[in-house]
Amino acid sequence: DEAASVAFLFSVSEYLETKASARARKALASIVSIRPEHANVIHPKTGDIIVSPADKVPVGSLLSVRTGDKIAADGIVTEGESSVDESSLTGEAIPVAKKEGDTVVGGSINIGDTRLVVKTTCSVDDSAVSRLVRLVEEAQTNRS
Repeated sequence: DEAASVAFLFSVSEYLETKASARARKALASIVSIRPEHANVIHPKTGDIIVSPADKVPVGSLLSVRTGDKIAADGIVTEGESSVDESSLTGEAIPVAKKEGDTVVGGSINIGDTRLVVKTTCSVDDSAVSRLVRLVEEAQTNRS
């Protein structure tokens, strides 16, 4: 009778652990989806926009962030005024007004009516989103 109870409790604990792991994997996948795939880099000499993989954008680059675009990396607005949706990172549902001199976070979305020009202050690998992904991965590893 005790053996059956112990076996039952082990089964329940394994089920709960599997469910928690699946939920953590799903949360991590949603965080990873925040990271942009590409960036619209403004060529420093010609002003042309070059579509580049986000992870190849060097620090100090100027990015063109049109309405609906994800901001590729953390940076400072150097031109334009717009609203930015940071809800995927902060949970705050209200868009944040951004103007020249304001900081923006990679992974947030320009939802305003105008383009922003952003000077990157870190690489995509060092952005807030990437740090968040690393922390979640470390937490999952430590739980195992």
